[in-house]
Amino acid sequence: MQATADVVIIGAGVIGCSTAYHLARLGITDVVVVEMNQVGSGSSSKSASMLSLQFCSGELSARLAKYSYEKYMQFEEELGVPIDFKKTGWLSLATQESAAYLRENAELSRSLGIETDELTPEEIKRLYPALNTEDIVLGTWGPDDGSIDPHMIMWGYMGQARKMGVRLYQGVRASGIRVRKGRVEGVVTADGFVATRTVVNAAGPWAIEVGEWVGVEIPIVNSARSIVVTGPFPEIPPTWPFIEDVTVEWYFRPEGPGILMGMGALPTDELEIPFRMQVLEEMIETAVHRVPILMQASFLTGWTGVRPMTLDDLPILGPVPSVEGFILNCGWGGSGIIKAPIAGQLVAEYVRHGESSTMDMRPFLVERFEGKAVEEVRDVRVVARQDQFPPRSVRPGWEPEQVTEQRGGIYDDE
Repeated sequence: MQATADVVIIGAGVIGCSTAYHLARLGITDVVVVEMNQVGSGSSSKSASMLSLQFCSGELSARLAKYSYEKYMQFEEELGVPIDFKKTGWLSLATQESAAYLRENAELSRSLGIETDELTPEEIKRLYPALNTEDIVLGTWGPDDGSIDPHMIMWGYMGQARKMGVRLYQGVRASGIRVRKGRVEGVVTADGFVATRTVVNAAGPWAIEVGEWVGVEIPIVNSARSIVVTGPFPEIPPTWPFIEDVTVEWYFRPEGPGILMGMGALPTDELEIPFRMQVLEEMIETAVHRVPILMQASFLTGWTGVRPMTLDDLPILGPVPSVEGFILNCGWGGSGIIKAPIAGQLVAEYVRHGESSTMDMRPFLVERFEGKAVEEVRDVRVVARQDQFPPRSVRPGWEPEQVTEQRGGIYDDE
């Protein structure tokens, strides 16, 4: 284990890999990345591999997604690694409960230059006859969305970072951070101590534990989402898009000869969760309501990942006031793959310059949660949508900070 480093990153999921790469691009190459398992072995490898401009709640989230999407379109040229992007489109379906949310989201997307069309139930049924649209009020269509290969992204970032001098230690568990007089001094690992003045917490669902090492409570709610893949199912053509039922938070898409579908966002204290057959039963019930012919599908495999959610659906980035040198890059929820390019770039710019020239980071600082009580947390669904449609079980006791001055290159399209 290297004895010293300018920066230590804890976690080599997609956020940690992106951060390492962007630090190296900015000339900070004396970087150590500590990963307790293998690159991408945590939540990043348990995603649905979506690349979406539609999977956003609010303007800031949409801007993060749009910037990252544009970066992904340049990924192979910039890093020399293909990401296996399959542009299939994204169809969101809304019942009466979620129609207002979906319509507002479509209007916001269009205002930012993201192509989004609204479809009637009749148009949806004509395009995708296997769908049950009896209770559907509205659909939105994003033609530019699709799927990507997260492993190629992670190894693309990490491979280039290592070429520039970043050191990766896999199978090495970090167990503590040494702090003296309110300042980071280094990271304790199973292979020894690494002296450093800057630690980036990119540990995904483990970010809460990493925060505890320095006496900081990270305001994240970990939630479990399960994914199922069926056996061959030719009844659904491989050209079908991602289709999301917004109200019940269920989605599916073709995956090879079968179907991939995901559902669930329940709070959990577990960080590594085995797939449970009860989840399969619940998912089948939901799936068959929306796509009746899925009753004929056979179960092939399934897994459960943990998503680190925040109560305003925005990430937590930047410094922690009480511990100098402790930097956060966490709370990306279910959009870490989608927004990895901007995630790494913003934090790398902060580490290098003390601020980001790409986007104003104030809305993402951890201080926005200070002194703000959460009235109750029982059932984490899409946390930023709790005022749009029931059930409303996650109730933030505050409004997100409004930043009226827009700073940074991400606003250059205006």
